[in-house]
Amino acid sequence: MTESPTEEEDYSAETLSVEEANELVLKHRGWAESIARSVARAWNLDWQMDGLDGAAMEALIFCSRRYTPDRGVPFRGYARRRIHEASTEAARKSKGWSKDDSGTRNERLAREASVELLNLFPELRGGQLPGALDEASGEQGARAGIRQLLIGATLVTTRQGLDAASPDELMDYKKSIKLVTTLEIVHQIILWRMYWESESMRSIASSWEMDELNVIREHKVLLEFLFKALSHTKAPTPPRIRPGLKAIALKLKRSKTPSPFQEFLKREQS
Repeated sequence: MTESPTEEEDYSAETLSVEEANELVLKHRGWAESIARSVARAWNLDWQMDGLDGAAMEALIFCSRRYTPDRGVPFRGYARRRIHEASTEAARKSKGWSKDDSGTRNERLAREASVELLNLFPELRGGQLPGALDEASGEQGARAGIRQLLIGATLVTTRQGLDAASPDELMDYKKSIKLVTTLEIVHQIILWRMYWESESMRSIASSWEMDELNVIREHKVLLEFLFKALSHTKAPTPPRIRPGLKAIALKLKRSKTPSPFQEFLKREQS
């Protein structure tokens, strides 16, 4: 894959050494392959036979060589779009795909969103709605599960839309992103790592050395807030940080960790 540097990327900040870049490739190879597999499923292709694995790997290597940590952008946030675009381009050129049986772009995006939701909410594979942690049962619990699923789908399609939308459509997607920027940094990071970096709640909890239930409960509260905010003209008050996450929230504040969604909007504008 060949790609010319953009004006945004052509600046004086130092990139990684070859050894450090290679470490990034080794660390994120499985993640890049998961993106290629997701695109392949959406296009009804074989991710290896149709060349999506090679395209994703080339994009991963390219991004590792151009990545500049000094900008404060997580590597996955920097590389995701390029890997997704490279995989999609490989799918588009594949002999295994034909317009007659592949459907419209919206249908492909819907299939890809479905795959991501299955990964984010494993309960769906067993025919169950996302759990409400036994805080509600019956119809009330079902409604809570449906709300989580709907907002999860909204976040997935928002990210997809920002990757592929026309200029007129971008404004609607960016409104959703701006709503997320009103949340606490720790809350933004949970949503970013799940819906933009495809991490599980267990992985996030492990990296923060805490019980997974802390992240599960926080995620549920965040989706409830987003559901209410998107359903009403006046947005509700953003949720407070639950006790289980206060320590990591304080650590993020002391380190002056930037808002991942505000940084994302800045990159989009530039």
